[in-house]
Amino acid sequence: MLKTIILLTDTVQQQQPLANLLREHRRDLSFCSALRASDLSAIDPDVLSEARLVSFAADVAVPEKFLLKLGYGAYKFYATPTQYPGLPPAPDESDDDPRCYSVIAQSMTIWPDFKKVVGLETVTIPEATVAAERECMVFSRLAHLFWEMSHMIAGEATDLPGIIGSGESQRPTAAMMN
Repeated sequence: MLKTIILLTDTVQQQQPLANLLREHRRDLSFCSALRASDLSAIDPDVLSEARLVSFAADVAVPEKFLLKLGYGAYKFYATPTQYPGLPPAPDESDDDPRCYSVIAQSMTIWPDFKKVVGLETVTIPEATVAAERECMVFSRLAHLFWEMSHMIAGEATDLPGIIGSGESQRPTAAMMN
């Protein structure tokens, strides 16, 4: 049974609002907070088999051994510019000022073929938008995606359904490596 959500965030200020939102769906959930990989290694290993990791706007590499111990998977929420997916930017487009972003919720696994997108939104930034406004718009869409998916994140499913990615219906296990 899912008992713990491990929240890996960029700032400590993001922890409480995310935990409060998830608690609306499951009052009995416990939470562990992390800002760095060292915080993850400090979590009691006995907790991990009944835990899910959720990385929100955090640029932290999660150790493979940690991912393998999680009983309810790991998911990351992040934003990335997607001006021209698969193509170089147009000559008049600046890499420093992208106009289109994807906000993505994706499974985290050590096996690249098993990663899948579980949530996706696109944000188009109006022309002449200053950097601070752009960051705010993208972050608010990322928060909205988290809000939309909060019932699934707090739910009992060991693997969230993918909208893009592997056709596999189950997460690989350590036994599959042999």
